[in-house]
Amino acid sequence: MMQRLPGSPFRRQWHCAALLGLAFLPLQRGWAETVEQRLPGGTIAAAEWRAGQPAKPAVLLLHGFLQTRQAPPMSRLAGTLADQGYTVLAPTLSLGIDRRAQSLACEAVHAHTLEGDVAEVGLWVSWLAGKGYRTIVLVGHSFGSEQILRYVAQRPDVAVKKAILTSLVPLHSDGAERREAVAQIKSRPQTLGRFTLAYCHKNYAAPPAAFLSYAAEDASVTLNLLRKTQVPAEVILGGADTAMDKGWPGKVGSSGARLAVIAHAGHFFDGEQEFDLADTVGATLAAMAGN
Repeated sequence: MMQRLPGSPFRRQWHCAALLGLAFLPLQRGWAETVEQRLPGGTIAAAEWRAGQPAKPAVLLLHGFLQTRQAPPMSRLAGTLADQGYTVLAPTLSLGIDRRAQSLACEAVHAHTLEGDVAEVGLWVSWLAGKGYRTIVLVGHSFGSEQILRYVAQRPDVAVKKAILTSLVPLHSDGAERREAVAQIKSRPQTLGRFTLAYCHKNYAAPPAAFLSYAAEDASVTLNLLRKTQVPAEVILGGADTAMDKGWPGKVGSSGARLAVIAHAGHFFDGEQEFDLADTVGATLAAMAGN
């Protein structure tokens, strides 16, 4: 377990700016550019890309469940890392929608699948590798961490050297609904169900197979994937994250993954803990750049 101490370099820089009456720190990050890829099914996916210093790792940041690249804490972390000279790629998973720019409501029709999401992560990794980046770090938040974990437990690109999984907590689903969905696949595979998934309570609208692709990601699956990951994985949890069970950090630690727990941080690392998250991720990246 790691507890970050106050007075980090980034926090001190931020406080100095505040004392000088500045609304924000001087922007030194690379110019943000929207880049696009056409997926095998024809859907156009988009990402925000900032080119950084070639000697530093390139970082892909992935948002949480049904969100976009604009969602915190990954949106804030993207700006911080770009300011520090890292190349940053922040995709918005398409979820079957061209150039998706808004989060999806639980009540929307969810025909997308976890397997499609993971394949999309792989396409963005290939995009970075095609630009010549040979050291790529994947950083996810919440279910974005689960999606990255699934990717690195399979056959990640050789350029991927590390996964940093923040707020890694399995999606909550209902066992009775999972059994019902299995039965529906056989009798009514195209019928939309209303399921419980994560924060969607009996209103996640999806065909049964699409729902089950996500609902299968329970705690035992997550821990097994951590043991099978093909690259080193670091898990960063918030000590005050109410989305996880009290015993979850211990189970993650026993999986063999490196674990950091940020005291007093919630699921989204709000407030002062935003800087602790940036420090923790930044320390890992700096160590890799030093190698």
